[in-house]
Amino acid sequence: MKCPYCGAELRNNVRFCGNCGNNVSAASTATPSNSGITLPNSLSTATHLQGDRYAIKKILGQGGMGTALLATDSRLDGKLVVIKELISDNVDQQRRLEDVRNFKREVATLAHIDHPLVPNVTDHFQEGTRYFMVQEYIEGENLEERLERTQKPFSEREALICASEILDILEYLAQQVPPIMHRDIKPANVIIGAKDRRAHLVDFGIARTDEVRNAQHKQTSALGTPGYAPPEQYQGNADARSDLYALAATLHHILTNRDPRGETPFQYPLVRTLNPALSPEIEQVLAKTLQVDMKQRYQSATAMKFEIDTILRQRFGVSGNIDSYTLGNSGQIPKITNSTVSSPDPAQAVTQQGTIPTTLQTPQQLGQGSWAQTTPVPPTLLPSVAPVASGNTSSPTYPVYPQIQAGQQPQPSQQPQPQWQPARKRRHTGLIIVLTVLLVLLLAGGSLLIYANLGKKTTSTLSVTMVNGEPIGISDGTTAIDTTLEDGALKIQAAQAFKQANGNYNATISLLNQALGKNENDAEALIYQENIHVLTSGSPYVTLVIATMLSGDQIQVGRDNLQGAYVAQKEYNDGSKLHGGILVRLLIANTGSPHDPSLNYNVPRVVQQIVQLQQSDPTVIGVMGWPFSGRTQAAISTLSNAHIPLVSQTSSSDMLTNASPYFFRIVPSNQIQGIQGAKYAEQNLHAKKVALFYDDQDSYSQSLAQDFRQQFVNQDKNQVVEEKYTIGKADTISSAVQQTLRQNIDLIYFSGYASDVSTLLSNLPAGNLPVMGGDALYELGGYQSSARAKFNRLRFTAFAYPDEWDVLNHSAQKPDFFMEYTAAFTAYGPHTGGSYGFTRADNDVILSYDATIALLTAYNNALNTGKQHPTVEDERQALHTLNGTNAIQGVSGQIAFGANGDPTDKAIVVLYVDPMGRIHMEPTLLGRFLK
Repeated sequence: MKCPYCGAELRNNVRFCGNCGNNVSAASTATPSNSGITLPNSLSTATHLQGDRYAIKKILGQGGMGTALLATDSRLDGKLVVIKELISDNVDQQRRLEDVRNFKREVATLAHIDHPLVPNVTDHFQEGTRYFMVQEYIEGENLEERLERTQKPFSEREALICASEILDILEYLAQQVPPIMHRDIKPANVIIGAKDRRAHLVDFGIARTDEVRNAQHKQTSALGTPGYAPPEQYQGNADARSDLYALAATLHHILTNRDPRGETPFQYPLVRTLNPALSPEIEQVLAKTLQVDMKQRYQSATAMKFEIDTILRQRFGVSGNIDSYTLGNSGQIPKITNSTVSSPDPAQAVTQQGTIPTTLQTPQQLGQGSWAQTTPVPPTLLPSVAPVASGNTSSPTYPVYPQIQAGQQPQPSQQPQPQWQPARKRRHTGLIIVLTVLLVLLLAGGSLLIYANLGKKTTSTLSVTMVNGEPIGISDGTTAIDTTLEDGALKIQAAQAFKQANGNYNATISLLNQALGKNENDAEALIYQENIHVLTSGSPYVTLVIATMLSGDQIQVGRDNLQGAYVAQKEYNDGSKLHGGILVRLLIANTGSPHDPSLNYNVPRVVQQIVQLQQSDPTVIGVMGWPFSGRTQAAISTLSNAHIPLVSQTSSSDMLTNASPYFFRIVPSNQIQGIQGAKYAEQNLHAKKVALFYDDQDSYSQSLAQDFRQQFVNQDKNQVVEEKYTIGKADTISSAVQQTLRQNIDLIYFSGYASDVSTLLSNLPAGNLPVMGGDALYELGGYQSSARAKFNRLRFTAFAYPDEWDVLNHSAQKPDFFMEYTAAFTAYGPHTGGSYGFTRADNDVILSYDATIALLTAYNNALNTGKQHPTVEDERQALHTLNGTNAIQGVSGQIAFGANGDPTDKAIVVLYVDPMGRIHMEPTLLGRFLK
């Protein structure tokens, strides 16, 4: 017999356990206070739990946290469930009690996991000294059983699809607070569902990151399974990277059929030495992930998943949204056979299994929206190709290899096909009806296909021209615009390859991957890469034009705008957020940075291109931009005449209010921030006499100055000294500063841009004279190094701040944007250096994201009204409905458009710079932040 307390083996009929000292005879006859039954020392198929609710049908085995039991739930009409008895191996009674508390906390943690590929916790209870957890039963076959049944490794395509789905789970777990680890990933804990054909992750170890105490002193599921667990897990130092190691060891096993449990620990031969059919790319991924040094592995599930999905897309033609889950819409369930049952006989169950077909299905095969067009996938592996040499050995690069072309039919599967047998009776009426229905469906499908590909015939309207040394125009990837960074040469090569692709984009993707290896937060390269994914997916798409400045002295603003737009694009595409499986394509429109207003900032030239583009490509439904009011003002009339909606992320000039029914903006007018800036100057900075710097030829500068002046002079007997300057003309600012310093002022209010206020700061004498301005000063990349010494004199109003949710005590409600941003721009591991642009988004990024989300939300709302192909006019009308209960929660606060296109009651913050040059937010807020 066994001791019910510590599990030690005992002689029959003893009264006390010689190991832990407990009275085992009393325990064996006691009636638990909360169950009303007597539990035997070991559970069997005759045992009932919780009265008669759970009837045990089978002992499944020893799981990661204890004994696993297959049972039926009488309250749910005999539905099969898995019951796990959580067993403590501690002898000391106090430690046993601590283990029970840990188990309860663990169950609470697992109960909050809400992912479609992780079985739900449905109940938990305690009977006597024994604690149980109940989970849903996943019918299927685990990977280990599949290997034993087939006696051969998985195909690379099967294994990668499985890995992508498990990595999606790990991404989700990493986002929890605190992050959750599985701690025991291995083939036996990955089940391919018999119904949905997807990889489910089961049997979590002690998954809380704060429950690893005493890991060195005992062998528990927290330490994983030898052969799969990494070395740091045995040292109590595991983190999310440890689960990636275990997943890689699992992939190594199923791809080679080499069981690591009987081999030298932590040593894995290169997979192609064991299975030459595998690709060089998966060999690189596994070699990197199986590094003993955690710092040499992928640093997040997101980074590893990106590589896995890239191989799937490039080598096997598996594209589209392979990590979306449309449960309940998975297509037809396989026909019931002897080996596949919908409700298995518990007596036949050996584990959580049910033999399934040997071929995994991708989510594209399982179910799509009404617009989706499934791309056939070749059934066999393509030949291995040597990897492309790269000068950057820290990141993998990808070779050019064959790919299914648009419209190309892959070779049919060689599986036996059912033979057609003629009907015994001819039913002409039925045949006519069937043919008619088929004809209607073919015509409808043809029209959808035509519409879905309309956007591919627009290259004549996409062009970039050099104007005064700057690339001006619209690019879909055929021209690299921002080439001033380290990856510029590779992006130029990628653009040339894209022009010559003729449907095969592998060379382009390889070059873009190399570019991102040098500059991982380059949103232009990421957008072009995502656009290729859209084009090769076979799915319909909608197109947005991102209008900004990606050259000249305002280039950093443009880079921020693209980052925000890319995060929105990636979020919508990865999450299948648009109805019907429609994807998002982004085009980049660059107007450069000449400050001469007489040139209208090159806007007319580019706006004409946008109009011509939309006329030839109805997938274009709107423009996100421009960030500066002068450029926006120059574009509104032409876009409005063409009925093209324009949503600006940061244009705040008063002149834009009521400018057009096709114009919307995420930020309020200058009047609002001018008023708040004037109040802050008087009440917080105690200013009575202010020098007001502005350019009367610039819409933004002129209107903000006017709004500040009007509010400030109306308070008490405040004075304003006006100083005009010309944007981009440093000498006009320098001379204005000299005149100002003779006026004995308390504050300089600078109505302008960061690049110009740098000149002002550089010309200020020693002292503490503060400088204040509007949101255009919140541009970190626009400050000259000579101005940094006096950076701490700045105060400015703004419409977003990365720590705003925390400062306002809304940390628990922070949107996914913040994690998505970090994942997008640190795919090659943690960034060393400044956090802005990699893990920390500034206001231009946040507001650009919000503007893009507004356009996409409106488009989706139009789709949901039943419109199959919303037009630009439908988009405008949908934007006007984003208010009241239809308002959206942006990262920068509530977004609700008024009748004039301005946001109503939009949140405004005041920022200041400390002596160390760090920006902080005042804890007060104007406007409505939460929806």
